[in-house]
Amino acid sequence: MPSAVSRQVWVISIGVGFVMAGLTLVAPILPLYALEFGVSYTAAGALITGFAVARLAFSVLGGVAGDRWGARRVTVFGTALLAVSSVTAALAPNYGVLLGSRFIEGVGSAIFATTAFQYLLQITPRERLGRATAAFQTGLLVGVAIGPFVGGLLAEIGDFRTPFWAYAGLAALVSVMAWFFIEDLPSRGTSARRVFSAAAKLVRSRSFVSLMLVGFSMMFMRSGARVTLLPLYAEQKLGFGAGDIGILLSVSALTNLLIVNPAGRFVDSVGRKPVALVGLTTAALATAAYGLFDSFVGLLIVSMVFGLTAGLASIAPPAMVGDLAPEGAEGSAVGVYRMAGDLGFVFGPLALGAVADTGAFTSGFFIAAGIMLVAAFLLSFVPETRRTPVTDSVS
Repeated sequence: MPSAVSRQVWVISIGVGFVMAGLTLVAPILPLYALEFGVSYTAAGALITGFAVARLAFSVLGGVAGDRWGARRVTVFGTALLAVSSVTAALAPNYGVLLGSRFIEGVGSAIFATTAFQYLLQITPRERLGRATAAFQTGLLVGVAIGPFVGGLLAEIGDFRTPFWAYAGLAALVSVMAWFFIEDLPSRGTSARRVFSAAAKLVRSRSFVSLMLVGFSMMFMRSGARVTLLPLYAEQKLGFGAGDIGILLSVSALTNLLIVNPAGRFVDSVGRKPVALVGLTTAALATAAYGLFDSFVGLLIVSMVFGLTAGLASIAPPAMVGDLAPEGAEGSAVGVYRMAGDLGFVFGPLALGAVADTGAFTSGFFIAAGIMLVAAFLLSFVPETRRTPVTDSVS
């Protein structure tokens, strides 16, 4: 990867890390902050639902805006929305303002995530896209790993509003970084009609629809099986404490982080499709395996394997999206793909939470695994999208 492009990729990846750190800063305290306004548990949960709905609604629109007005400018706008929404959340005089702030935060998050990856697609040679995607994913994972710990610490030092102030500062910093440290691309003057036409064409493509199912299955698994079902299974059925559950989640996050950069190299050298198929299949088996073990050591080993396989599965599909994206409509392609993932993010916890209510925890893990295997099966019919083999090293 040429050095100038490499610098741009790492600026974007660091920015993604800061934004994800900010997003997860508020995760440990969000429901508790809502309860300070005297609302119900359901209303506290609506803060998460409102954010997810906004992401779902604006992922595609963010991509369309990026294609129409340029990814860099729309990225700056998205981070500015995050900063403003965090300030209004920190100053919220009542629950209604807090809920509205979370919705705006979801809009900003959708716009930023879509257009940041769109920009990465536009500047990266296709033969280096796996490695660039891995760098992007590394920033995301580091931010997710750091955020909850720092957010809880800030809340103890200050109060429940303090993490929101920190989030606002991080979002403002990323907005400045995007404005001053990434190069603006020449405007293509893409019409809104052409952008929407490109998006409609994508969803009629069998290859792209298969990738959408992959995105849905991955987020369904992460939000439903890993984040919702696993803690409930470990605590309700196996009697594990919060510390044990935290270790299981942290171990899988760590092994996930360790594999993403090697996975990026595999995607560029071996090919997108074989890496995606191996990753999806093994991640599905690891997900199903959670329901077959009842000891801490057994689940710890499964978590390690799960992190490796899920990390392997997470790199190739976005690279394939980039390969298939029409020139001038990269944002639309990313937005449509992210919308499918957001659907999985919304429905995963609801579906597998309902399964957990019946006590059928093992079935819940099997359901998530089965959806991933179906996605892998459909992806097996998609032609390889990598165009040029890698013959030299990344600079």
